[in-house]
Amino acid sequence: MGASPRRLIGILVSCGALLVVALAAALPSAPAAAGDLMPDLRMARISDVRLDKTADGRRLLRYTATIVNVGAGPFELRIHRDDTSSPWSTVQRIYSQTGSTDTSVPVTMVFGGDGHNHWHVQDLESAVLDRLDGSPGTVAVGAKHGFCFLDSAAFAPSLPGAPSRAVYGGCGNLATLDLTLGLSVGWADIYRWSLPDQYVDMTGLTSGRYRLTVTADNGARFYESDETNNFTWVEFQIRGNGAPKITAYGPSA
Repeated sequence: MGASPRRLIGILVSCGALLVVALAAALPSAPAAAGDLMPDLRMARISDVRLDKTADGRRLLRYTATIVNVGAGPFELRIHRDDTSSPWSTVQRIYSQTGSTDTSVPVTMVFGGDGHNHWHVQDLESAVLDRLDGSPGTVAVGAKHGFCFLDSAAFAPSLPGAPSRAVYGGCGNLATLDLTLGLSVGWADIYRWSLPDQYVDMTGLTSGRYRLTVTADNGARFYESDETNNFTWVEFQIRGNGAPKITAYGPSA
């Protein structure tokens, strides 16, 4: 008998996790000179958790996710292509007390795809839904894969080096050849529950206990001071068609 769809999802996610480890090991060493001001990507607490029923009968778990930078320096990507038919190349700019260093990073750029007419970094953030009771394990993954990140809200303005105003904003258009995307120290990029694709499809899943885990840079493609603190989670219970009842929150920035 073949594996069930949920079992297949679990197998694929497990294989993906092994691939992430391999990719992280293959990355070149991050610049480690004295005085480097490294970013530190984390996730703030998940909020606005709700179930939406669509006209075609699907049940979508919607939520607001917030990526923050609480490191010593900005998270900055410099992205370039020679012309509109050429591929993009990306470097991460790491600042120090005396200047900056550019290091190539593996980034895939995608245009639109979620109702926005601008460029996105693919899979900057990921979401996984696990069932905690019955037959526990991964049952679904997030639908949103493209992210235009910028300084959308002040998060920890008292951090050393946090600017008083937004520095990064705008994600270009089809004619753009050069992009600078970033997240300043102490600033947050918020993806609200109402955005296109900001959901996990729970169609067909029964009542029970679940955990939604959201992670920034799950592929460890970018250089930062701590790669172990990039995730947060929220646990909730579903009964019938009722609203999710939050039971616990995980670590957050």
